[in-house]
Amino acid sequence: MVRVWLLVVLAFVAHGAVAEDISEATVDFQPSLLSDEWYSEGWDQIFYFPDGSLVVSQITVLNIGFGGHHAGVFAMHVAPDGTKTIVKQSRSNRDWEFSETGLGLEIADHRLTGQPPEYRVLIRKNLDEVDLAFESLAEPWRLGKTLKRDGDFQYMSFYAPLADASGRFRLGNGVESDPEQWQELAGGRGFAVRYVNSVGLHDLISSATRIVDLERSGISPVMYTSVDNSGGVQNHLALFQDGRILHESEGFELQTSGLLETADDDSRNIPDNYSINIEQDNFTLRGTVEIQKFLARVDPVDSLKPFVRTIVKLLNTPIQYRYLAKYDMDYADGSRAIRLQGQALLDHMVLRHERKKGSRSKNMR
Repeated sequence: MVRVWLLVVLAFVAHGAVAEDISEATVDFQPSLLSDEWYSEGWDQIFYFPDGSLVVSQITVLNIGFGGHHAGVFAMHVAPDGTKTIVKQSRSNRDWEFSETGLGLEIADHRLTGQPPEYRVLIRKNLDEVDLAFESLAEPWRLGKTLKRDGDFQYMSFYAPLADASGRFRLGNGVESDPEQWQELAGGRGFAVRYVNSVGLHDLISSATRIVDLERSGISPVMYTSVDNSGGVQNHLALFQDGRILHESEGFELQTSGLLETADDDSRNIPDNYSINIEQDNFTLRGTVEIQKFLARVDPVDSLKPFVRTIVKLLNTPIQYRYLAKYDMDYADGSRAIRLQGQALLDHMVLRHERKKGSRSKNMR
């Protein structure tokens, strides 16, 4: 199992020939199962709950290693006191199943199933179990191939851009007497994302940030921004109202400042303030997103055996940081002017070998 889980980690660093095209009919739900040697794809679900807990589930499919179409599951429950419980498992050479008609992935005892707008994620291994139902409150936001270079691409879609979640969990911790002690999860809010990478992630991105509104009232912002390994920036934003996309924008001005220091050995940094300035024919949006509270750090390398961990740490593997943030923006569309304020969930990914760039402000256009 260690060997296959290592393959899942390596999916983020591999590079090679360009994958064949992806099917728009199946890309959000059914695996595309491309034949290219180096492709990877996945589904990420992230939810924050009023008690302060965080639940993350990630499913990855890739071709690296012997055979093809391996699948891995990585799930994490973070308790309000910061205690983390991680469940991971993998299957190789299509030793897993998926539905031909909707979202239906079955990997060992793990499930991600549903039809729009209602979904369920079940993570179950040994005596640990998380069972969540989540409902998308908005139509999908399909950004399409957001990162295209020389035929390489990343496809990105928020298939549940604004979602409510509830369910239950039990953490056995290897003790037979504990599994009956279910704990309820209610009032969770977050998002679910579908992506396909035609090549290794480090050939496309050096960092990326997803920011999703947690308020679910009035006009809700959702943003995705990425920086490639040559410094090029792509900014994407959607404003939702009553479950529909009100506006979409890309290529707008985005400045970052006040870089946070992380606890990592090579001192990478994360912006703690994003300044947005959008002026289009049909609307304007100006304001800030500011990080408030650290929730969790996830480095898949931490789950490897010591010897394997030492080798993989030499590579450009991703590290993910989750935060609570607040946004404060002024919106106008010609007939109305509204102030948008609320709490957001911020998910920041940075590659291991990104170097410290200092604390000066950066114009991300």
